[in-house]
Amino acid sequence: MFRFTTKDVWIGSRVRQFKMVDHPGAAATLVVKDGQVLLVEQYRPAAGRKMLEIPAGTIDRSEPPLECARRELQEETGYSAEDWESLGHIYPTPGYTNEVLHLFYASGLTKGEQHLDPGEDINVRWIPLEKVEEMIDQGEINDAKTIIAVFKYLRNLRKQG
Repeated sequence: MFRFTTKDVWIGSRVRQFKMVDHPGAAATLVVKDGQVLLVEQYRPAAGRKMLEIPAGTIDRSEPPLECARRELQEETGYSAEDWESLGHIYPTPGYTNEVLHLFYASGLTKGEQHLDPGEDINVRWIPLEKVEEMIDQGEINDAKTIIAVFKYLRNLRKQG
């Protein structure tokens, strides 16, 4: 899935060598329904704790980002969505990886069954948007993709009136 590579880059007048992680990219989905945000709670070994996040996952090498977002939303939460809107893309950690993370907003939900990958233990949570904002401010939610997606959603709301 991931490869470690070394890349030579001209910076100024000399070539510098960088070690990086080659990543196929990822997609994440924000869902807000009736003032509630759909989040998943799972243990993240790198962080050493459970985290609340929007559903997300790694893109299969030939998969379009929207298809990845649809697949991951269904697998992790059991929901599928009728309407999809791009919230743009971000580089979550450009200091060491070329990963591009595509953000989406989904609505028009249909409930189904979770289809978790082996080893996944994901709890689906609906949390009021105002509470999510508080949790971000208090450091209870500190996943970058989630914070950015919520920020973009709120910014779009404010623009609309």
